[in-house]
Amino acid sequence: MLSAANQSSALRNRAQSGFTLIEVMISAVVLAIGVLGVVSVLAMSKVYQHESIQRVRAVELADGIFERIRRNPTGVAGYDTGLGSPLGNGSAGDEPEPNCRGVSCDAGQLASYDLWDWERLLDGAASTVTEEGEAVPTVALRNVRACIDFTADAGRVNTGIVDVVIQWQGVRETSDAVDASGVVCGDAGDEDATWRQLIVSSYVVDETEL
Repeated sequence: MLSAANQSSALRNRAQSGFTLIEVMISAVVLAIGVLGVVSVLAMSKVYQHESIQRVRAVELADGIFERIRRNPTGVAGYDTGLGSPLGNGSAGDEPEPNCRGVSCDAGQLASYDLWDWERLLDGAASTVTEEGEAVPTVALRNVRACIDFTADAGRVNTGIVDVVIQWQGVRETSDAVDASGVVCGDAGDEDATWRQLIVSSYVVDETEL
């Protein structure tokens, strides 16, 4: 039979052991919450990074078509799709003939080829991976559509303002960038808070008109 002193010591040891177990459980819960917080921050960071990459990609695409138009100012009318006939999602069709690669083309033919080639860049057709036997683009903007709108200066034909409108869907909801009250490339459709939009304007000069 244990003495009173030994019983008191055993009780203290049992109490201390129980308290230590509670501390471990609390520490585990705090650690789990901390890990979930870090994972959440990383996930949000990746989403914001993806959104930034998409916008940079859209700016690069707009700059690319502007450079093509500036090299072919006499064919600027051929680049003018208007706001009702967007490019993107395979809308350019088959490669035009002639393809203007090492072949002499007039201004209109070069414009047709440039639009076809630029539409493939919009769709990311040059960079794909194969999934279940189907080529899937890796750098394309999601549900992208683009319009080119040219407004000639008074008394000029090939000199004026070119607006490039690029619209795509992001991965998170913010606000609908494509609605009937603004500039719409194609059909705005139902309200969708994931729509993003980039509008870039530039002045194009045909030196033969100066």
